[in-house]
Amino acid sequence: MPFGERETEMRILSLAPTQTEILGWLGAANEMIGRSEDCDYPPGVLQEVPSFGTWASPDLTAVLKAQPDLVCTFGKHQEEVASWLEEQGLEVFHSDPPTVADSLAAMESLARRIGREKTGEAAVRSLKNRLEKAREAAASTTTDRRRPRVLRIMHWEPLITVGPGSFQHDVISMAGGANIFEGDDVAPYVRVDPERVVSWNPDVVFFCEPFILKELQRSSAWSACNAVKQGHIHVFDCGLTCRSGPRIVDMVEVLAQVVQNWAGR
Repeated sequence: MPFGERETEMRILSLAPTQTEILGWLGAANEMIGRSEDCDYPPGVLQEVPSFGTWASPDLTAVLKAQPDLVCTFGKHQEEVASWLEEQGLEVFHSDPPTVADSLAAMESLARRIGREKTGEAAVRSLKNRLEKAREAAASTTTDRRRPRVLRIMHWEPLITVGPGSFQHDVISMAGGANIFEGDDVAPYVRVDPERVVSWNPDVVFFCEPFILKELQRSSAWSACNAVKQGHIHVFDCGLTCRSGPRIVDMVEVLAQVVQNWAGR
């Protein structure tokens, strides 16, 4: 078909929230015959779509029985799942992009895979335009001063942050911040010593779990950090921060505004 567009629908089963978001963004939610229990976006679209276990523990027996045209998986955790399903003869689309650019490329790849190449190209082009504007704004904000040191808390006990191998590291940089963990470890997620992090004195801290805010405020050590003293602590929805789907650009824009607020602009 021209432009990679199809005239017939596919039977798609997504086992990952990120892939489900991308499918909905591409207008293919109506082609989904299954999802994981963790797939919750786009809201209201997935109510009638049956679930096939969780992202961490999908019901593979049920997936095989459903005989979808395509199964979508995501991330390192689902690599073995993807390989096993392929061994059973199913078509699988798997991605695990480490950067924002890779995330956009993965969206285009999925669009091509489901026969929506033209739609995907136009949609990704729009995201790239928004990203460029956000990066320009971030650059103007930090031109005459240092970038804020940003700590992204993935888990509280043990304390885990994002490393250079995570797309969230890239999001922080694009938004005008500097990931507080700039070590040699290129892993996407890194366990760190809380005392060490406190000594780095982050300017901005963000996370998904609301209880972490109280933990930061009740600790005398954490309360001495610039981020806590100056009120640059932010709680964001996990779907916005943890998924490298189309809302990844929303997160860059939101964090860019946080950086601008920190800079007093």
